[in-house]
Amino acid sequence: MSSKFREDFDTSRFTKFLFDMRIQEELPEWPPLHVQKRKSRRTRIILLLCLLIIVLLFLIANVIFLNIRVLSVQPATPSSTSLSVNAQQCLSQYTLNAPSSPSSYPCSTCLPILQAVPLSSNSQNAQQIINAIQFCGLRAIFDTANSQGQASLGWVNDVKFCAWNGVTCDSSGSVANLQLTFPGVPSSLPNELGALTGLKSLQVIGGNSIPAGALPSSFTNLTDLSNLHIEATSITQLPDNLFSSLTAITTLTLIRNPTMGSSLPSSLTQLPLQNLVINSQSLTNPLPTLSSSPAFQASLKLLDLSSTSLTGSIPNTISSFASLTQLLLSNNNLQPPFPSNFPPSLQILNLQNNTGLSGTLPSSLCNSTLLTSCELGSTGLIGGCGLCQFS
Repeated sequence: MSSKFREDFDTSRFTKFLFDMRIQEELPEWPPLHVQKRKSRRTRIILLLCLLIIVLLFLIANVIFLNIRVLSVQPATPSSTSLSVNAQQCLSQYTLNAPSSPSSYPCSTCLPILQAVPLSSNSQNAQQIINAIQFCGLRAIFDTANSQGQASLGWVNDVKFCAWNGVTCDSSGSVANLQLTFPGVPSSLPNELGALTGLKSLQVIGGNSIPAGALPSSFTNLTDLSNLHIEATSITQLPDNLFSSLTAITTLTLIRNPTMGSSLPSSLTQLPLQNLVINSQSLTNPLPTLSSSPAFQASLKLLDLSSTSLTGSIPNTISSFASLTQLLLSNNNLQPPFPSNFPPSLQILNLQNNTGLSGTLPSSLCNSTLLTSCELGSTGLIGGCGLCQFS
């Protein structure tokens, strides 16, 4: 090989070598294709797993939030963990069933059960328990009453007892005033009446023969009672210790109750009574006892014992009634001696139709500046003065 050929050949090989080197420097080095595909699939899997975890976390958080929200806004139910099973059933029946079928509610079973529930530990259900108890107390009156007369009052058509005729409730929804008038009166006052512990005024105007019998033993539960009116009934004698429990009474009215007896309960004189009205039923003269009571001396304002067949005399202690404004003793059989003084606060005096009463009017009565009415007709009294009339 000639030197010229060898030189040209070497130059060509060297030029190709440089050219190849330059190409390699300018072009990037690419990884194998199967390696890149494996990395892309792994990335997608990781991304999908992350997305799945995020979705699961969101769903779990959403369930927890919904459960908390339901618990926080869930309405109160009649049941309570502190209620017995029987009490829960009674309360549920009253809440769910009684509104549509009030006469079917099992008061005879549920009333004693609910009365035994301590309301202080069941504040959530307290009002509904009270409502059920009061409903049963009133329905017992309906159940023992003249059905036609009581139906006319609109009772037991629903459980909205505050709207029943003769029933008045206070601002808390408790029965405060109850007026029973013939023919809408029971044959006898039921023991369930004592369930109305918030009662402040009770008026019973019967049909002479009904209500009859004794007051129920639960009557002493009515410790808030301030006004008791019993008229035209056959109720028997009031228990002697009745007013040892009913200490809030300020007005007692007894009219035409012939079977009630002629003596008043001894516990009556313990009351700070303001008004005592007993008419048209026989009494053994209670004036000496009443006028000697310290409680009566301080509080009594009205004393009406008209038409009670009183005998004996008006005691001098009658003047001890420091607050008395009305003394009504007409249509009786009072006898002398006539008292020498009357209460200084007296405004109205009625002694008419006591034909056996005689004597002279005291000057303190004649000179009273507070007296506005003085009826002495059909008596043997003399010495008329001032406002006192003898005819």
